[in-house]
Amino acid sequence: MDLDDTLYNYEKNHEYALRKVHDELFLGMEYLEFSQLYRAARSAVTRRLSPQGACRSRLFAFQNIFETQGTSQPFVKAYVADELYWDNFIENMVLAPAAEAFLMRCEQMELPICIVSDMTAHVQIRKIERLGLAARIAHLVTSEEVGAEKPDPRMFQAGMHKLGIHRSEDVIMIGDSLEKDVIGAQSLDIRAFQISLAQEC
Repeated sequence: MDLDDTLYNYEKNHEYALRKVHDELFLGMEYLEFSQLYRAARSAVTRRLSPQGACRSRLFAFQNIFETQGTSQPFVKAYVADELYWDNFIENMVLAPAAEAFLMRCEQMELPICIVSDMTAHVQIRKIERLGLAARIAHLVTSEEVGAEKPDPRMFQAGMHKLGIHRSEDVIMIGDSLEKDVIGAQSLDIRAFQISLAQEC
């Protein structure tokens, strides 16, 4: 399974966390301007570091902003911003009701689950623990660990390996992204299902 926007609503948590960073560290700037700077910085980091898991780093994005502004010790301030962002993001997370119901059915059927996610491992582990899923997830695969992002076949192969599954017909993939989760899995003849949390929490 994917994690972000599959087991919980990503966007509302991102918006909440980004506003907290703005309110504490960028009050001299309008939020709209700050959010645009952030988006540009994230895009620049992604272009430079993709497909490594580090391309998802908020710390590097914040560092980019501080460096562009000529702030002293931008790396220190970026670390503070990154901690602030993720602390607020994770504190605000709620497991989607549909995801909770699905995971319960998997437990009842004794089906092991591996999370396959484009992100740094330590952040995804914090999310899994916050959602109360640590005991319900058998394995975790991140792009940081694999050195590639979905839809790269290595992401799905790593998940199958950790689950001890050798045949594509013995596994399914569930996620919100058609390109990354569904088409990526189908390239290995893995059955895949796209879901949407638009009507969820």
